[in-house]
Amino acid sequence: MPSALLAGHFGPSAASEAATLGAFRRALPGWAPVLASSDPDATRAAHGCRTVDARRPAAVVRAAAGTDASVLAGWSIGAGDGTRPGLWTAVALVAAAKLRGRPTALLGISARGGRSAWERRLSRRLLGGADLVVLRDELSARHLEAAGVEGPFRIGADPAWLDIQDGGAAGGKRPRTDGRERDNGGTAAVRPRRVVVAIEARACPADLVALLGEALDGLATDGVEIALQPWHAAAVDWRDHGLVAELAGRVGTPVPVLAPLSNLGAGDASITAAGAVVALGSHALIAAAAAGVPAVAVACEPAIADLARRLDQPLVAADASAGEVRAAIAAALDHEPALPNAVEGQIATAEEGFRLLRVLLSEGRSDEVTELSGLPLRRGPKR
Repeated sequence: MPSALLAGHFGPSAASEAATLGAFRRALPGWAPVLASSDPDATRAAHGCRTVDARRPAAVVRAAAGTDASVLAGWSIGAGDGTRPGLWTAVALVAAAKLRGRPTALLGISARGGRSAWERRLSRRLLGGADLVVLRDELSARHLEAAGVEGPFRIGADPAWLDIQDGGAAGGKRPRTDGRERDNGGTAAVRPRRVVVAIEARACPADLVALLGEALDGLATDGVEIALQPWHAAAVDWRDHGLVAELAGRVGTPVPVLAPLSNLGAGDASITAAGAVVALGSHALIAAAAAGVPAVAVACEPAIADLARRLDQPLVAADASAGEVRAAIAAALDHEPALPNAVEGQIATAEEGFRLLRVLLSEGRSDEVTELSGLPLRRGPKR
């Protein structure tokens, strides 16, 4: 069985990583994944696959040279922080794979703006060396254009969407909703005034913490129940738990702290029992959409802002005032969740990205060559 290095941001306890791996296994059942993980031993035990330590760039590059293909999935360019490959490591990974004649793909990635000249140069080298590039959002394409990266760019969706269509790794059907929930008599049920705040410290600017804390305290004073949910287990990313403790201390009433989400698509009780979700990262927004719960997205990164628009969910700027954040969260309690056709559209777009990947890995010999419907293309800067 051929093997593929799968790098991005993998660890044993995060629903995001499990969903991306689940999507890979679903889309490429004939391939054995080798995960670049921040905790390779625990990831191997949890998922039963080969691993390499993502914190050791040389080991990741060797794995790229030793596997049959390399895929960077669900990754943000320039977001290296010890749990995911840095930009230089990603460039070296692609170069090592190409040196051995192995195909390389960047699938469902995003890019931030405002980076240094050195980072822009590395971005051009990375995208220029990969055989397939599928971005998650339009804004990332604009950032790459500003960095002088040649297009065209395919605009796709996060690979994790593919894992939620049958309820994700934990099984069970994804809830289907046409808007407000209904009670047994068919009348619109009142949603609970309970807000779950999904905390991803890596996506949260330092100056947002005080504003978010003030907004949550105001909502709690108004009788809204607040619950905080770290996105990662403490062993994977302790910063989430530090931020949870800081936010809890800023709210004048006791705030329950929930366990990290175990699965994006299985309708975890912590999400389905909420009246609304506050999402600091795009995967929390995916989990809310899969559960049929409205969400307000805090625009901390390009991917979440674009996804909120695709799902018609409220969006608040990361530099908004505490009053604006509070009003946006309160409004989300009365907002409709993402419609099923919007969710299905994201799943279909993610599948198209994997179809392109399968065609690449088959060297164009796949029967799916004639079935490609294509992804939207955005032209890069002219040279």
